[in-house]
Amino acid sequence: MADDGDGFPLHKAVFENDLQTLSRLLRKHDVATKDKHGNTALHLAVMLGRKECVQLLLKHDAPVKVKNGLGWTVLAEAVSYGNRPTISSLVRKFRQQSREQMEERRPNLVEALNRINDFYMELKWDFQSWVPLVSRILPSDICKIYKSGANIRLDTTLVDFSDMRWERGDISFIFNGDAKPNESLTVLDNITKVYQKVRYEESEMEIEDEVDLLMSTDILAAQISTKSISFARAQSGWIFRGR
Repeated sequence: MADDGDGFPLHKAVFENDLQTLSRLLRKHDVATKDKHGNTALHLAVMLGRKECVQLLLKHDAPVKVKNGLGWTVLAEAVSYGNRPTISSLVRKFRQQSREQMEERRPNLVEALNRINDFYMELKWDFQSWVPLVSRILPSDICKIYKSGANIRLDTTLVDFSDMRWERGDISFIFNGDAKPNESLTVLDNITKVYQKVRYEESEMEIEDEVDLLMSTDILAAQISTKSISFARAQSGWIFRGR
């Protein structure tokens, strides 16, 4: 009977900190393979502190955003163990993979947006708690979504929420499907009348600032329940007008 090492050779090489074997195995095995706990080889390398294995796996484009069986990403695991060089490497790879994924999906997204009719939609959401009366003081918001051609605008009033404190504002996110990839996303602050283009290239200082933020804040795993989501068609006519 084969053991787990035979079933997950990449994980075994990481566990044994065998860089030579790991390098050889990466030529013919899927770097994103998960073990029975949902951990990739990169998850395991981070949790065991195998720094050289981490760098080798990242060099072979091991996925950083994937979650294990407990719902934690590789980056979240790295933050919990607190090794700054490893966290910095993962942040860089995370941004690179996110950019590549967006560029890969962009043509299909633009095509789909052009194919459907223009629309306006309101999305209401709120936080809930099992503690009596707490739900009443938790934040809620109505996001307004406008679609025109290959362009989308999302308006929201909840700017920040942490440690039971939230900040209200008037923020718009605009996606321009007709613009170049590095110019397609803009964030507007409608109160202060300023805007920021979302850039693909980040400076070393920006990356280190993000690492500082990750290491100084609580690690959270967010989930959303779709059971209570419902859609209501906006209706209007000669006799009535409702939503």
